[in-house]
Amino acid sequence: MLNIIDVGKRFGSMSVSSISYDNLTVKDKVYLLEQYGANVLDLHDIDLTGHVRRELFDRHRMEMAHDFGFDDKKMFVANQDKKDGSYFELTKDFVEATSDGFDFDIPEDILIITDKVPGVVVGHPIADCPVVMVCDAKKGVTALAHCSAELIDKKMPMMVVDALQRAYDSKDDDLIAYISACAGDSWTYNNYPRWATDRKLWDGAIREENGVFRIDMRSVLTKELNEAGVSMGSFSSVDTLTNSNYYSNSMASVNGGNDSSKAGRNFSGAFYR
Repeated sequence: MLNIIDVGKRFGSMSVSSISYDNLTVKDKVYLLEQYGANVLDLHDIDLTGHVRRELFDRHRMEMAHDFGFDDKKMFVANQDKKDGSYFELTKDFVEATSDGFDFDIPEDILIITDKVPGVVVGHPIADCPVVMVCDAKKGVTALAHCSAELIDKKMPMMVVDALQRAYDSKDDDLIAYISACAGDSWTYNNYPRWATDRKLWDGAIREENGVFRIDMRSVLTKELNEAGVSMGSFSSVDTLTNSNYYSNSMASVNGGNDSSKAGRNFSGAFYR
């Protein structure tokens, strides 16, 4: 059985580098004071070194793993160095030989898991960008990728479908897609975005209103998945920009909402139970 993970601030920020004083959870603060607060007057006197942030991240993922019921050391993330539709399958032998999946560098763009590796999580820490997951329910296999607007422009959602077809000869009628929480159509740019190089693809999805360009990623995701042959699927209804329980790069940036409480990383992924 496939299980979807799509969480915001619930367990804290889900990447090491994104953890800061602004997004510490109550549990983070208690832990820091217990471990490092003996001689400090203020929490900000505790240096959030890379080691300390990694400790906090490990606690975040342990809590998420306990809540969802998987091994926190069996979480894998793709680096997406290639951006060409390359994929990597998490086999049983590979998983058993890897002590901590988070520390393993996977240069490929797309991760594949099967029901032969229960409890193994593939996913991405995200903020505004969607994770596209496509499942072949008949064969018990799922492929997913982080799909930023730039990667959507490069047709990464279609590449996720292609990866399943290449690896498992999946048929269109057996495929079901899930799109994680992401920025809704309240996302705007002051200028036409440079990453939108395929004007035909974004036609109607990027529209100028009152001097700004409003972007509807979900409509383009649907267009690409339908073109790839996937007609069944569902979207998270969460708009990361407006939902206070989710982090958002756009709303945290100085040029966006300038809201420090929105700085951090959500996590979206999948595993078989």
